[in-house]
Amino acid sequence: MLASIENGRLRVSVDRRTGALAELTCVSTGDNVAKRAPALRPFGPLALVCLDARGNRVHLVPGNPVSVEAEPGSGEHTLTVTHESFNARGGGRDAHIRCKWRISIQSGVDASTSIWTLQLDNLTTDLSVVEVLFPYLQGLMLGEEHSDDVLIFPHHAGEKIVNPAETLTSERYSRFWRTSTILEPEGYYSREINYCGLASMMWLDYYDPSGGLYMASYDPDYILTGIRSETGGPEDPWCGFGFRKYLPVRPGETWRSSPYAAAIHPGDWHWGAERYRTWALGPGGMSLPHVPADLLEQAALCPRYDFRNSGVVRHRFSEIPEMYERARREGITHFFISGWNRQGFDTDYPEYVPDMELGSSWELAEGCRYIREHGGMTTFYINVRLFDLESDYFPTLGRKWALKDSSGEMTRETYGPRTFAVLCPGCQDWRQWAVDTASWMVKAFGARGIYLDQLGSATPLPCYDQTHRHEEEQHHHGLYNHGYLEMIRAILARCRGVDPQPFLMIENCGDIYSQYLYANLTWNGDPYDEFFNVYKYTFPEFLQVNMVNPRRVPNKTLRNAWFFRDIARAFVLGSIFWVELGDRFGPDDGDLLDFAREALRLRIDAAPLIAQGTFVDDRGLRLPGPERVTGDPPWRDLQVISASRWTLPDGALLILMSNPSRRDGESVLIEAAALPRCERVEVSLHELGGSVCETSVAPGSHGDVAITVPRSELSFALLMPIDRAATGGGSAG
Repeated sequence: MLASIENGRLRVSVDRRTGALAELTCVSTGDNVAKRAPALRPFGPLALVCLDARGNRVHLVPGNPVSVEAEPGSGEHTLTVTHESFNARGGGRDAHIRCKWRISIQSGVDASTSIWTLQLDNLTTDLSVVEVLFPYLQGLMLGEEHSDDVLIFPHHAGEKIVNPAETLTSERYSRFWRTSTILEPEGYYSREINYCGLASMMWLDYYDPSGGLYMASYDPDYILTGIRSETGGPEDPWCGFGFRKYLPVRPGETWRSSPYAAAIHPGDWHWGAERYRTWALGPGGMSLPHVPADLLEQAALCPRYDFRNSGVVRHRFSEIPEMYERARREGITHFFISGWNRQGFDTDYPEYVPDMELGSSWELAEGCRYIREHGGMTTFYINVRLFDLESDYFPTLGRKWALKDSSGEMTRETYGPRTFAVLCPGCQDWRQWAVDTASWMVKAFGARGIYLDQLGSATPLPCYDQTHRHEEEQHHHGLYNHGYLEMIRAILARCRGVDPQPFLMIENCGDIYSQYLYANLTWNGDPYDEFFNVYKYTFPEFLQVNMVNPRRVPNKTLRNAWFFRDIARAFVLGSIFWVELGDRFGPDDGDLLDFAREALRLRIDAAPLIAQGTFVDDRGLRLPGPERVTGDPPWRDLQVISASRWTLPDGALLILMSNPSRRDGESVLIEAAALPRCERVEVSLHELGGSVCETSVAPGSHGDVAITVPRSELSFALLMPIDRAATGGGSAG
């Protein structure tokens, strides 16, 4: 017997006996996305983790509901399910925890969206709830065929995983460093990443050509959150998703969740990105960063990790002026200094004092002064997450500042030959040390930028060390994000008290952090299904710096392929190039170095346009199909013409294009809806090597405009409505 609500677009049903979700159906297509859910999860769509009086972890699922109520309404329809107890997974005692969860759907504009909320009353005397997984949906399938399904997942700047039911079980994902897929004892596969950092946003999208499912957590408190994906694998190709909140609900306490969304849509992930952006930038939400004009027009920065790296001194502080001048001759005036601290890169953190074998503090300051006086800026690297276990200060400071799990153990991570403890950003003493260090670098060395390594890249974790005072009144183990937000704000305030110009950068992405940053370094790591368009489209105002140095791949052919892929992606996304045109190119990489220089010159030419444009991805564009699509990246990307559209003032458009195989006679079609109303369009085509072609084009019979893709690996087109240009409407470039 089912209890159902429907609004003409969406139907939601729950089993009255078990509380299991039975339907999440798109009425127009008749496809029930939750078609396998009752068989896999014959109880309510949530799970809890508790700690008992001895600190043991207890896993609970809801018992049969005492009531399931469907309430149709004129504008809102609701389903409310109440459970009076939870059962221990694998047997054990029942737990007297009352739970009421509700699904509501609207009529009208938001008819495709269901909103989920949860209330927990902990009526036990000896169990503390520490993790809440809700809504936890298993057994999801789109249509009858899984091979064309796609998962958009918010890992770093985004992933686009084709056929997730099979791909997530592959060896590539099973061995994927921080974010590997795990085979669960029940026989299905799971992959979970925490927000904010490893997961950059609190939404995901699952779609195929016929439609899709968007899920999001609308949590204005930004509590540490796990974004979970699951699959039954190739033999049982369902998917599952959920959100895990790390929070305390102690005996006698009540917790009420913020809303979650589960929505059906026509099958384009951009739909979900727009919904999440609307929530994130809504009243009381995130803000957009104010980036000074000179930073907006930066095309590249020169990263130097080679002062001291792997124990080897390669450059000294006295060489900074010469190193900077080499970068400036290439058109790069942003100089990034890493490996400057005691014993060099990835050692002795957080002992951020200049390494004596590299030179004196005075020499370092003088090198930075030279850069400032010759039109440049310096950014300094510090890691704000790790404490070296070999440091003399670890027994007295590091152990105290370290993050602790529920058993009181520290989390350790190894990079190269050194092992580190992960620090808790909620620890006020550590946070103050980071603030003091960053502001000292601005004051002592005249740094303009401070780069906070790992902040948006490595795994966010709960901390149970009550001496860290995660809250003034009571301990809350899920405030990792709050600690870093306080750190970022304090660093900015202190640094701008010294100099009004300083800015911050972080490794990788996190939406609540990006609102305070100049840029995010989104790097090309292990070969997985990277799709930086996700973060870029959701928040085009959050600038990305993309690594384009040649990868350290011994095979020349493969190294070339990765290089062209990385630089083309960065160009089409309008990202800032992270490139050092010198030591990072080997003796047999002369062809790559020549191409990098040409690509950078083209990126510099496009910089003023990109700075004032708004990225809308490839929406409104129709691109040529690939010659063939075989093999994994980078080979796949070297066969496809890609492009992005940017809206500019005065109705102008910017199209950034990549033609990796230098195909001739191809066109990009700009759809009428993406164009301003005009009789003709003035087109200025810019290619590698400085070639420029001016022409004008009249819209076709459908109002579309076709522009020729140059036979150049990289190019851009500026389109001006010619009638507006003729009347003094201004120029976009």
